[in-house]
Amino acid sequence: MRRAQARAARGAASVELALSMLVIVPVFLYSLFLDDLLRHALDAQETALSTVWDYVVQDYAKAPQGGEKFAGFGLVQGYARQTYCDHESGIDSFENGPNPRECGDEEIHHQEIVSHACWLNPGSQQVECTLNAGGAVVGEYGVSMHQSYMDEYGKGGLIRCSARIGVQNYLLQRSVFAEFSKVDLAKDKQSKGAGVHNNARGGTYQADPTGLAGNVYLLPWERLSVLTDTWALTEPADIRPGAKSGDLFERVSHLYKHQDNQGYSDMSQAAADYVDEAIDNEILADNLSLDGKPAGDDPREPSMAIKTFGDDAPEESITQQGSSQSYFNSEWRDWGQNGNEKTRDARGTGYMGCKPEEPC
Repeated sequence: MRRAQARAARGAASVELALSMLVIVPVFLYSLFLDDLLRHALDAQETALSTVWDYVVQDYAKAPQGGEKFAGFGLVQGYARQTYCDHESGIDSFENGPNPRECGDEEIHHQEIVSHACWLNPGSQQVECTLNAGGAVVGEYGVSMHQSYMDEYGKGGLIRCSARIGVQNYLLQRSVFAEFSKVDLAKDKQSKGAGVHNNARGGTYQADPTGLAGNVYLLPWERLSVLTDTWALTEPADIRPGAKSGDLFERVSHLYKHQDNQGYSDMSQAAADYVDEAIDNEILADNLSLDGKPAGDDPREPSMAIKTFGDDAPEESITQQGSSQSYFNSEWRDWGQNGNEKTRDARGTGYMGCKPEEPC
């Protein structure tokens, strides 16, 4: 009696196991597939995200070439496509030759078992970036002086980068236990023997409600944008008194001496006439003529001084009347609240006040 009961129990367990496998096997296979899809989605996101942020460190003061609005606009996305042509940034050989491993038809970077992502799938797109085409993003005020400055120095703008990658299935059968179910579970399984790139080029995608038509899974678009500082300077501003060159000096001079700056026009001519008349009347010496004077001695030229500082106060030493005099080149101390000095001391020398990196 006991043996019969044991056999019956073993038989029931076998039936339960067989039935549970209808769920366990597809779930196990799908978990592997979904893990790959998540990783491929993150790779595509990294492609667009890292590319768009590369634009914030470009040299916008450098003269552009080839008709580009600013230097390096095309190079950034070009290098990004070369970096991510193998779908990830971990292997960057940048090999030359007719058939490089990363960006050619070699498939050494396709090592997955479950699914393969490829930019060659229909509907996919390697990372591409565009610059706003509808004029300036901010600040067209209809003022000629302002507009001339933007035309000369506003070389950035709103930059949008996008990428989309397609994935094909190399593990899941279209249906599992077809004798029990008529429902398709996956797109058609591909054979790696035919070549991953060939399969991708010949892939088909259809946007049907079930998501099972065709043989390509198109992952969502990765779209990101960044508004660059259109007047950004990449070189530290370090200008000594009397300097007449440099990117920052040129920008200040552009506005200071602009033809629409009526105050400058009136002052410039009046200053020259005043000094010339004083020289003619022998009130001033001939060598005090404005022509050829340093910027600080000629009101017709901008007078600037900027000094980077670390632990010391931002002081300038200027020779006057044969002796050296010290001046602050910013509102460092106002002999009242000393706001700039207190802000700097509270912030410290590190990022957001964190001198050692670890506590940040």
